[in-house]
Amino acid sequence: MTDTTEYVRVTCQHCAGEGCCFCDKKGTVEVTTPERMCRHCNGIGCLYCGYTGWSGLRGKYD
Repeated sequence: MTDTTEYVRVTCQHCAGEGCCFCDKKGTVEVTTPERMCRHCNGIGCLYCGYTGWSGLRGKYD
């Protein structure tokens, strides 16, 4: 079974691209296309989006 999900890199909303513990100090996170802000917090950061502000985050082991 192959996974054909496409991911794009977007700027972490928590640190504005400077690097933080939520984006592993990279400044960007990978999300599914099309990229969407988190519907729970509207991009501010919450438990559902891992405090990055984006929905559809790529899992650590994906």
